[in-house]
Amino acid sequence: MKRRRSKKVSRLAISALSVAAISLSATPATGVTSPGSSAAAATVIPVSPSEVHNYTWFNKKFDPDPHAEVVAHVIRLINAAPRGAKLSLTLYYFDRKAIVEALRHATDREVEVRLVVDGYMVGNYFHDALKAIPKVKLVECDPTPSGGKADRGCMSNRIGSSPLDKPPVMHNKFMTIDKVKLAGGGTAKNVLYVASANLDTAFHAYESALTISHERLYEHYVKYFNDLMYYGSHPKEVNNNYGKTSKVGKHRVYTFPRKEAGNRPRSASNDPIADILRRTTCAPSGKTRIDVANFRIQRQAVVNELIAARTRGCQVRIVTGDGSLSGAKTLARAMPVHLCAETEAGGRPVHEKFMIVRQGAQSMLYAGSHNLTYRALRQNDENILGLRNHPVAGPYQQRFEYLHGECKPWKPTSNVAPPANADDEGDAD
Repeated sequence: MKRRRSKKVSRLAISALSVAAISLSATPATGVTSPGSSAAAATVIPVSPSEVHNYTWFNKKFDPDPHAEVVAHVIRLINAAPRGAKLSLTLYYFDRKAIVEALRHATDREVEVRLVVDGYMVGNYFHDALKAIPKVKLVECDPTPSGGKADRGCMSNRIGSSPLDKPPVMHNKFMTIDKVKLAGGGTAKNVLYVASANLDTAFHAYESALTISHERLYEHYVKYFNDLMYYGSHPKEVNNNYGKTSKVGKHRVYTFPRKEAGNRPRSASNDPIADILRRTTCAPSGKTRIDVANFRIQRQAVVNELIAARTRGCQVRIVTGDGSLSGAKTLARAMPVHLCAETEAGGRPVHEKFMIVRQGAQSMLYAGSHNLTYRALRQNDENILGLRNHPVAGPYQQRFEYLHGECKPWKPTSNVAPPANADDEGDAD
């Protein structure tokens, strides 16, 4: 499909001057063998416990390869999966040969490897390389050739008038591994990796990822992955209202797409983010804080609830990466918004997709693949992981403070142009 192809090509042309990668809570395991070596293929390579238990990764500017550290982290997790392990990975867009090789070596160790890829990837070099891996179980959400007319995600085939006039995509960026070997001995079970970042070389942006070990959250993500595989492998079956909210103890898992009641996709109906904001109590003391870092803010219901929360007495801070959408402009005219966008000098957009709600000592972190667009809500395969009072909320709060300082206050003008790789109603990414 030309739209998708031009978007990816435009990424490759982005300047290589931005984004240096750091990890706030992890250090690479010592003695890690290159994923292309024969030793990596023959033996499991234990990973540092710090990369499994409450790991966070964030990048900054100046690194010419902004995803190098998170790609290395994912490879180390794959390399630590022993014989008999089960690994499931979603790929919206990627162009890393090292990922392909790590997955190939995992199957050589008799790891069960399952992949779900978006239709954009079908037929290109990297998709062909994945298909060539012996014993890999691969599902394409749309089996059309790369650049062809893709018209569905895994779950949804919903296409209509604006703002849903572009095809759905499989936009997830998560991985599950049921067990990995740890450096120093022992095994970690139920490993879950969730990111804003694609495993690509092209898009220079501010990104984040987390990895935790949690049995019930792992199980919910595996179930979601199984459903993606099912719908992706049954092209005559669709579920345009698949999305649900799952309670996992004090945590939450949100999946998409979600259809509205009635026939108004721009409404607040069945929008969990608008609902979360609506239910957040505030006080004149300003002790409730809502911090949002999201690439694309489009949905008017979310904008309305952010403005309403500020009016009720919450401290509300916003960082975004796309100044072309009407929702972001409306928000910026009503309250302070900080912008890091591709159209600015340096071209380092915020590609993050997280929100933190703090009420005294209580915190709720929401992170995943979900932009605040109508497509993300109504069409795309997406996920949000909600973690209550979790250790990774601290690093994510530090990340927000960094972005809020790095990105400058923004006052929209009528002539703000959309980024080169964006649709006027909000693309995926």
